[in-house]
Amino acid sequence: MKKILLLFLLIVSSVTFVFSQNPCVQDYQIGNGGGSCPDMNGTSATGTITLSFNGLIDPLVIPTIAFVTDITDPLNPQLVEDLTFGPGTLMNNGDVKYCYYVGPANNNNLGGRNSEFRFVVSYNGAPCSGEEGTLPVSFRAFTAARSNSVVALKWTTSSESNNRGFEIQRLIGSGTWQTLSFVASQATDGNSSSDLTYAYADQNPTKVISQYRIKQIDIDGRSKISEIRIVRGDGQRGKTIVYPNPSSDGKVNILFEDKTGIRDVSVMDISGRIVKQMKGITNNNIVIENLNAGMYTVRIVNNETGDQAVEKFVVNKR
Repeated sequence: MKKILLLFLLIVSSVTFVFSQNPCVQDYQIGNGGGSCPDMNGTSATGTITLSFNGLIDPLVIPTIAFVTDITDPLNPQLVEDLTFGPGTLMNNGDVKYCYYVGPANNNNLGGRNSEFRFVVSYNGAPCSGEEGTLPVSFRAFTAARSNSVVALKWTTSSESNNRGFEIQRLIGSGTWQTLSFVASQATDGNSSSDLTYAYADQNPTKVISQYRIKQIDIDGRSKISEIRIVRGDGQRGKTIVYPNPSSDGKVNILFEDKTGIRDVSVMDISGRIVKQMKGITNNNIVIENLNAGMYTVRIVNNETGDQAVEKFVVNKR
C-alpha cells in the first residue's frame, strides 16, 4: 500500500501545466460601459474588451493589446487610434479582460457602430505565435424591438465560416437564460462572405424587462455569444427605464427608448456630486456598477437632439 501511495505522489508531483507559447487572439467581446474599471489619469473607462485565445495564457505573462484595426471593410482596414488599455486580468475561463479609455469623440464601440475589429497582442514586446484568428461569424447588426406582445429579433451577418446556426436565448426579469428556438444558417455548408439577414418573432406578453442574445454554434460544436439586447415589458412606459430599482448590489441597468442616437450619461449622488460619467454612448442599454448605498439621479443627454431625461433610483446596499 505504501508503494502504491508513493508512486501516486510521484505521478502527481510530476504534473505541470503546459502553457501555449504566446497564443494569438481567437475571439473578442466588447462590453460598453466601464463601471467596474478604475479611472486612469482622471479619465473614466469607456468599456471593456474580453479576448479569448487559441491556447493557455501563462498567468505570469499576460499579453498587452498592441493595436486594434477596424476590419469592417476587409479591403481597407483602418487603425483605431487614441485608445488606451489598462492591464489585462486573466479570468477563470482563460479569457483576458481589459478596460479601455478613449477621448470624447468615441461613440462607445471603439469608434465604430456595428464595426468589426482585429486585436493584435504582444507578450513583453514579442508577437503572438501564429496568426490572429478570425471570427467564425461576424455580426453586422442585431436588434430587438417590441410591438405589443411580440418582440421582433433581427440580425445580420457579414460573413460566416463553418456556421451551423443560432440559438435564440431570452432572460425575463431576474430569471435565468432560456433557449427559445434554433435558426439554421442560410450559408451554403455554413460558409458565406456576403450579408445574410435572419429574423425571429417571440411571443412575449410579460410586463417586465426582457433580455435577448444570440448563441452562434459552429459545425464542430464551438459557440460564441452575441451582445445583449434589452426590451421593455408589454405596456411598460417611460423613455428611460432604470432597473432593478431599488438595487441590492450596487448595480443598475439603464434602458433607453430610442434605439439610435449618441448620449452622455451622468450619475449623481444625493449631494449632486457626479459619481459616474459616460460619454458617446450609442447602444440602447448600459450597466452602472460599484455604487454605494444611497439615492441617485441619472441624467441622459441626447447629443443629436439636445433632449434630456432624468431618472432617480435607490441602492439599498452593496
